[in-house]
Amino acid sequence: MLNTIKPIRLILTLLLLQSISIGQDRAGLDYFEAKIRPMLVKHCYECHSAEAIAKNKLEGGLLLDSRAGSLKGGESGPAIIPGKPEESLLISAIKHEDFEMPPDNKLPDEIIGHFIHWIEIGAPDPREGVAITTTEIDIAAGQEHWAFQRLQPSQPPEVKDEAWVSNEIDRYVLSRLEQKGVTPNSIASLRTLIRRVYFDLIGLPPSPEAVTEFIKAAETDFETAYSNLLNQLMTNEHFGERWGRHWLDVVRFAESNGYAFDKDRPNAWHYRDWVIQAFNQDMPYDQFLNAQLAGDIKTKTDFMTTTEYTTAKTNLAATGFLVAGPFTSQQTQKERERSRYEQLDDIVSTLGTSVLGLTVGCARCHSHKFDPLPKHDYYRLVANFAEVGSADIQLNSRPEEFLANMKVYNDAHTPLTAVLNKYTADTLPAKYKQWALSAKPTPDTSLVTQTVWQYAGPFTADSTQKAWDTAFAPEQRVNLDAETIDGTIQWQERGDWKEDEAITVAHSPNSAHYAFRKVTSPIAQVASLSVSSANNISVWVNQVEVLKAKEVPGNAAGQYKLVVQLNSGDNELLIKLTGNKTNAGFRTELTTLANQTIANFGSWYHLGPFKATNHNVAFGTVYPPEKKVDLSATFEGGLTWEEHADWEDGTAHNDLLSGENSANFLYRVIESAKSQPVHLSLGSDDGIQVWVNGRKVLNKNVARNDAKADQEKLTIQLAKGRNDILMKITNGGGKTGFYFKPTHGKEPDEVRNILALSPDKRNAVQKKRLLDWYKGYDQAYLALEQPVKFHELSKPSPVNIPVFAAKQRGSTYQFGEDTYKVYHLRRGNADNKESLAVPGFLQVLTDLEKDETFWTTAANTLEQPLSGRETLADWLTDEKLGAGHLTARVMVNRLWYHHFGRGIVATPSDFGTRGEQPSHPLLLDYLAKKLIENQWRLKPIHQLIMSSSTYMQGNEESETGIEKDPENLFLWRRSSRRLEAEIIRDTILLMSGTLDLSHYGKGTLDVRSNRRSIYFTVKRGQLIPLLKLFDAPDAMQGIATREQSTVAPQALALLNSPMIREYATKFASRVRPNDEKSNREVIASVYELALSRPASVDEIETMTQFIVAQAEMRGGDANARQLAVRDFCHLILCMNEFVYID
Repeated sequence: MLNTIKPIRLILTLLLLQSISIGQDRAGLDYFEAKIRPMLVKHCYECHSAEAIAKNKLEGGLLLDSRAGSLKGGESGPAIIPGKPEESLLISAIKHEDFEMPPDNKLPDEIIGHFIHWIEIGAPDPREGVAITTTEIDIAAGQEHWAFQRLQPSQPPEVKDEAWVSNEIDRYVLSRLEQKGVTPNSIASLRTLIRRVYFDLIGLPPSPEAVTEFIKAAETDFETAYSNLLNQLMTNEHFGERWGRHWLDVVRFAESNGYAFDKDRPNAWHYRDWVIQAFNQDMPYDQFLNAQLAGDIKTKTDFMTTTEYTTAKTNLAATGFLVAGPFTSQQTQKERERSRYEQLDDIVSTLGTSVLGLTVGCARCHSHKFDPLPKHDYYRLVANFAEVGSADIQLNSRPEEFLANMKVYNDAHTPLTAVLNKYTADTLPAKYKQWALSAKPTPDTSLVTQTVWQYAGPFTADSTQKAWDTAFAPEQRVNLDAETIDGTIQWQERGDWKEDEAITVAHSPNSAHYAFRKVTSPIAQVASLSVSSANNISVWVNQVEVLKAKEVPGNAAGQYKLVVQLNSGDNELLIKLTGNKTNAGFRTELTTLANQTIANFGSWYHLGPFKATNHNVAFGTVYPPEKKVDLSATFEGGLTWEEHADWEDGTAHNDLLSGENSANFLYRVIESAKSQPVHLSLGSDDGIQVWVNGRKVLNKNVARNDAKADQEKLTIQLAKGRNDILMKITNGGGKTGFYFKPTHGKEPDEVRNILALSPDKRNAVQKKRLLDWYKGYDQAYLALEQPVKFHELSKPSPVNIPVFAAKQRGSTYQFGEDTYKVYHLRRGNADNKESLAVPGFLQVLTDLEKDETFWTTAANTLEQPLSGRETLADWLTDEKLGAGHLTARVMVNRLWYHHFGRGIVATPSDFGTRGEQPSHPLLLDYLAKKLIENQWRLKPIHQLIMSSSTYMQGNEESETGIEKDPENLFLWRRSSRRLEAEIIRDTILLMSGTLDLSHYGKGTLDVRSNRRSIYFTVKRGQLIPLLKLFDAPDAMQGIATREQSTVAPQALALLNSPMIREYATKFASRVRPNDEKSNREVIASVYELALSRPASVDEIETMTQFIVAQAEMRGGDANARQLAVRDFCHLILCMNEFVYID
């Protein structure tokens, strides 16, 4: 036994020691958080943290923003030696002995004592992280990377084959080709060229007429014809749709939140339209960026003109860039801060890849592993967006019209309110004061239930007086289950005794009789107890005597009127009768306020139905009764008010009203003897609106199957005297009805609490609230208020257009005072904050002698600095001191990529050290400088690229090319490219003759929509199947290069889709509208329309045989030939040549 006990004791001892250790650790960490960390942040981090490194302010190589850094120390050795404050350099420094920290002012002795105690207990410190090297990233060295260097001026190189050169681009390309010994292609055929240009610029094929006109003009003067073609297409509004789609890919545009719930953003489409318009207008790229980053700042929404509205809408829509990212709407409180940082990371990561071609987001948890992007820079860049949220901002689209209507309204409304205001100022206060002096909260009340009477007696005594004075057993305790009382008497149930009827029992003078019943009350309340008796009578309620009276002549009803307190639940009522009369008897009536008549509710009057186009219209339309009730009036369609005295309250009337998509009105007069609150239980099928004395007290647009009790509950105010109540019941379809039941009500708790106070104890706010409540009782006030309220129904409403946009301190994940702040985070962990991040820009792209203040102060010309976000675009496009050199390179590279299928830098969104090197670096810089020289306008760069022989060349293969540059990196031929998903679909629709070429506006998820594919709503969780199949992005993050898969389902979809089959049928009807067209004519038309070229002799022969065979296969079908033509058209839509451009 002893051997067993010893190990157990040892285990218990170890567990105890461990628990003590854990407790001490927790206490130590709490001490650090309360006493030490705040002082380090306030007094030390400025010179001894990772942030100090980034600002080149680190002193003595000492880092105090992590445990590891503190233990490692700086140039003088470890700053902290746990348990040994006397050997810790930090203590010596804060005492201003060997060193002086902080240098300006010595810390108070109390705080120094805190640091000493902290080190004595082992310097507990929860801060993670290793001691970092102060030379973590060498910015100056990092700027040596080719992408971070300023644009290099260069002279276009000399070439041997001058005849091939069309512009300077060709010199850069041809020079490399000649070095490689590769000969480029000559210019492609005119048909190939026009088809290429059309698809590149507007995403649609040329019509046969356009091809013919171009060929004719080009054969006479190619340069002029080709230049005119480019100009014509770049001024076509479809240009913006084509090139806007490329940008929307890069910036992860979508119209829903994504994730599991994927909530819609129904007003996000304005950004898509803005992008399209910006490309169409050739908005300079620097302005394009500025609008997207800061368009909301200083944009007025209280404008007065349509011009101002257009400006505001444009500015706000542009900021859709910032808020286009995914957003999860299901968050716990603990997850919100982490999700906010993820949201901000989405913004800066998208900005980094789309504009700078840098994976900035990789510096979130630690400084970038490969690029010179310190974590410090990352959080400073994020801080520019600290206050960015989102909102559906309402913009008045017709301000002049609205203001004119408001003037008419105000001119009519002002006299009405003037009369009301005069009464409120001159008369109402005195009436209110008189009411307020005596007003009390309306008591809580409810109906009660009472059991049948129980009788026990007679109990005898020596005399009448003795019988009255003696407390017999029932006065001690009533036990209805006892077999006998005093051994002989039993309780007897008297179901024949009725409420408010005289009750008698046989009586002898020297005896006592008891009557007992239980009263059940749902609430604690005051009740009125009316008692009458000619005998000596005693009454107890809950064993408290409330009446003791001697016998008197007569037995009048209500002889004794008592006010008794009932408890919630069961209550006991006991009555004792004695006296000298030959009979004993009594009469009682117990009532509460709920038993009393509320008011005199007059007959219902009904008017309707008023017809409407749908339920919402019926609910929203203001019909004549809503302005004024005139029981003698006749309305449209001969409708008149009809009285229904038999319509009872408390009954669901689901068979009395009629009319689909209509409104019915119910009206009644209520005479109230006093001012009082009344509770209404209401029901409706479908919508319901209620007015009391002209005040709208309920407005509920709902759909229901039946009207029933308690669908709506509300408390109304009845003034003393006459009151009017009007109900509007609207119906969508099927039957309609209503329910109405009034009961005694009580004031809102807020008002009751004020009424319970003595008048002299009420403060100004309480008096104002009480005055507002009293207005509902003042008939004169209500009479003046009613025309004001009715007139307010005609108040003009602005024609608002909601725009989903960025908003300062707009909607986002809310988690308290830090919601709109950004901190430097250790390892990207929101629970491990360092110092507050100050907005700034990336050092590697900034002149070493400048910082963000150069731009926020407009080169030190502003006294009040602008926010970082306001000037971010200025920094991004400042090619001399800011990031403009990289911004320009990235954008021209994107244009090049979409024209050639491969960028000069093959990784368009990664220009960092892990991205591809440029194939033609001097050409890239040449184009970037051209962009800047053209005031950042993109269309001149398109013109330059597309006017080059490099772009115009054909795609023939050559032995030298295949041998020396098999991947065509140096552009000796034109590579074939498959059209994107949207363009494939648009072209199919165009062939069918059903393509809707209208521009702009709200999108749709209807896969059968005939609009261009860019106008599909991009719902992240519900992508358009055909587009998804052909590699359209999911928009969860920006992409620069779409995948280009080649899988069997693509071919099968084109071949077997009923929708594609339908388009082929319409294509066939277009090329063969009647039987007069021959097969050869049909084939020629189809090739010209779909492929922009004539069919060859062999093709005509082969396709003719195909059509004939397909027709013969259908036997005697009268429509066989047309179906065969459809099969032929379908075949063309499935051809590679149809979905590829050379």
